[in-house]
Amino acid sequence: MAPGSDLAVRLISNALTGIHLDVIVSGSIGAVESIRFVRALRRLDAHVTPWLTKGGSQFITPLALGWAAARECRTGFEADASHLAEGHGCIVAPASASFLAKIANGITDSPATALVTSYMGLGHPVIILPSMHDSLANAPQVRANLEKLRKSGVNITILGSRLEEGKHKVPEPGTLADHCAHAYNRALLKNKKANTAVMLTMGGTRAWIDDVRYIGNYSSGRLGTLIAEEMHRLGLDVDVLACAAEHLPKGFRSLTRCATNEDLTKEALRLMADGDKAIVHAAAVLDFVPAQRLPGKIPSSDGKQSVDLLPTPKIIASLKTKIPAKVAFKLESGADEKSAANLARKYISMHGLTMLVVNNLNDVSANAHRAWIFETKTAGHLEHDRPLEAHTKEDVANAVARHVWERLNWDV
Repeated sequence: MAPGSDLAVRLISNALTGIHLDVIVSGSIGAVESIRFVRALRRLDAHVTPWLTKGGSQFITPLALGWAAARECRTGFEADASHLAEGHGCIVAPASASFLAKIANGITDSPATALVTSYMGLGHPVIILPSMHDSLANAPQVRANLEKLRKSGVNITILGSRLEEGKHKVPEPGTLADHCAHAYNRALLKNKKANTAVMLTMGGTRAWIDDVRYIGNYSSGRLGTLIAEEMHRLGLDVDVLACAAEHLPKGFRSLTRCATNEDLTKEALRLMADGDKAIVHAAAVLDFVPAQRLPGKIPSSDGKQSVDLLPTPKIIASLKTKIPAKVAFKLESGADEKSAANLARKYISMHGLTMLVVNNLNDVSANAHRAWIFETKTAGHLEHDRPLEAHTKEDVANAVARHVWERLNWDV
């Protein structure tokens, strides 16, 4: 499809590359978000065939849904038996109470319900987003149908709705697409019995001068957010430790706020104690902290002050994992490719890394992010000095996320 075409979308991820998804829009007011939702799935490189139920057609049209998918929308039984599953997975968003009742009880009186049932029969991923008024969602019959669906197969995922104004609403379309990508890819990983656990640190740490003032490393959190969200799309279960940052990810398994180096270390060791995880240490950690924290607030009338700074222990050194994915970042000033390679050999060996991203302070801005990315085949041993060179935060994020995903798939 030509980039200038009215049907084209800008790719932001390869999380669903080569994946054909049937998307069913049933009769809920949430159907009005389906146009943007289908476009968001395509931005993850999915191929989408849209289906519109009779109830859904009360809110949107087949023409609009077909435009969003760049593919004809299906509404009825057809001679080619299109109601039988031939894609990789199926999404029902939104799923009305009536539609849930039918698929939970095997009623295939429409092409859409027959299609979902066919996917269930094949054991392919089926992702369902209930959307309705609270009074319907809380009805015992609806709850029973959802529970029946949850127990119908390991590849069935019931997504959480956005609870607002007494309604189970459709999440923001881009976020919903990310959650669907996560559910689809996680089902595949779990079927292969792959480990999906990752710990990501991000943002800048702080250290207190007194009870009011602090010093800190600046971090917008945008790169950490992009990494977390791409790993989430790839089906990984990301536990985020977020220090001071303007941006925070929308997709994760858990998010814990941290402030100081001590907070970050404590929470990281707690998470690692729950079981081995891949590690992405992207936090901008203070290398120096005040020698003491003075109680109260130093009066401004005291005039000129000085602060003694002490070096801090390297947090990455305390983080151990048996999983073959451990990524760290190093920010330098005035680095070139040769000095970056020398640094990579040192840090990869010292900390048992499988990837080191070396950033040059002069080449990092809100829009640009030049980096040299060194990847190893064996943890702690840099085998090739020639790195991958990235020029945007998106490039760095995709390279890191793909590295972790591939390493978690190595042993399965």
